[in-house]
Amino acid sequence: MSQPETTPHESHGRWKWDTWGRGPYDALSSVMLGPPFEGHLKLDVDVDGEPWHLEVTYSKSGFKPRPRDNINASRLYEWDIKGRGPGEAKASFNISPRFPNMRHWETGDPVGLPWENQFGEVDGVDVEYEPSNVEPERTLELLPEFYAAIFEEAGESVYPEYFRKPPHPTYSREWAHERYVRMRREWAEKLASAGVLQKITHHLTDMEGVIAELKINNKEVVNHQNRLVLDPAAVSELLPGHSYGRKFEIYQLKDPDAVSKDHPSYHPKVEVLVNKKMNDREAWAWAERREVVEEIDETLMNFINWDDIPLAPDASAVYVADDHFEAVARDDPVELYPDPTPRLEAKSDHLLLTTLRDLGKTPRDVAEKVSTDGGVTVDDLADELGKHPSTIYRAIEELGELLDLENGQVSYRARKYREEIRALVESAEYGIESYADRIQHIMGLADHVAECSPFQKWLAEHGAELEFDQEGEPKRLRIDTILSTLKASSFESAQEVAREAIEKWRHSGNDPALFSRVPMLWRTPGGDTETRPVGRLAPDW
Repeated sequence: MSQPETTPHESHGRWKWDTWGRGPYDALSSVMLGPPFEGHLKLDVDVDGEPWHLEVTYSKSGFKPRPRDNINASRLYEWDIKGRGPGEAKASFNISPRFPNMRHWETGDPVGLPWENQFGEVDGVDVEYEPSNVEPERTLELLPEFYAAIFEEAGESVYPEYFRKPPHPTYSREWAHERYVRMRREWAEKLASAGVLQKITHHLTDMEGVIAELKINNKEVVNHQNRLVLDPAAVSELLPGHSYGRKFEIYQLKDPDAVSKDHPSYHPKVEVLVNKKMNDREAWAWAERREVVEEIDETLMNFINWDDIPLAPDASAVYVADDHFEAVARDDPVELYPDPTPRLEAKSDHLLLTTLRDLGKTPRDVAEKVSTDGGVTVDDLADELGKHPSTIYRAIEELGELLDLENGQVSYRARKYREEIRALVESAEYGIESYADRIQHIMGLADHVAECSPFQKWLAEHGAELEFDQEGEPKRLRIDTILSTLKASSFESAQEVAREAIEKWRHSGNDPALFSRVPMLWRTPGGDTETRPVGRLAPDW
């Protein structure tokens, strides 16, 4: 299965060199301070055929000069190089000196940087980098090109190897990295509305030891900024071997309709950010950055896949290219893991199903009352239901693992249980007596479709869902993959899918005549939806 190549959005980190002492910093100071630049420079350069506009300025550091620095200032300068390239590409650098026994410019106290513990009593340079829409590796290549262009503009020579050797792989650190794909608006809305964000949040709700936070900002427009923040423990529950906390985000302009439908920004970005804030304030070594990228890419691909959204990078169907995201297939597909959320749903649903199927009247009344009132006491339940407290305790015991009883207070052990039962109680269509049938519908099972039937397996393989009406009859077959009715299309044939559906339905012991009238809904290559009866679509069923 092909997968789209992600592209960087933002990254942030710090490179360290002790290779040339303070040479790169001191050389830059010598040409930037005084005439002709007086600390400020703007110039346009060409780097490998790309146009870049550079602006060089200085800022005051917190470091006191050494006596031999021979500058008429109370604090050392730091140099900022800001580059703006094609599209939204940016690359910014802050170049700062490092040396033993660094002191605060005002108090004279040691500043306590880790430099001496890392490198010993040697001089060096520290470069903080912050690119946008540029790979960190490419940013490292841009730095010496920008640096050399400054000296060329000044008409001065400089040692040509400055910044052309790798920074220290361990002491150099990265503390933020974000990557994205751009997805057509209708597919991104699927992710946000009752999609993977909600499934994962629901999955983690009753899991001890994890932290997860879902933030939805639809104030201006749906999908303006929907974010799911996961701590490392939550991530490890979802993706085997993953160790970094992260943020999964669906981001769209506040007013996307202000741009043409043909403009990429009309469609949202789907992003994953890893930073030190979500990882106990710990950055990672420059040498480990590819591991972080791999975890980001696996998160994006798996979350999209878990919502049954096609991964194949066909820009006209799912993904939208922009100045930096090309919507092309990656050379090395990441590993895809089974969706962990249905396992919890099935376990929870099975518990509800087996517990509620044969309840007596009092336990059902207790289940209803606790679902609508939230946490209540045993005494309150006894008063409201006209029962002795001992009868209420027996009912709670009969409800088994559904309820928690602590200090006389009764509540549902899992929010899912309360929400499902409350929805039934408040529904005019269902009573709690029919809960077993409702759960079967939720799980995609009717009485006439066995759990391991050929049809049920077919549904799972195709990411399909069969909806039932109140009488348990099939109402609609939904296929979330992209299908085509054209013989010459590269997409899977809608006719063949319909034919297989009827065949598996028949082999599961069901009447195909009834099923043939069921509407089948699927996604077209153009991003629209189409609906036709299964039997009319299937050839010679």
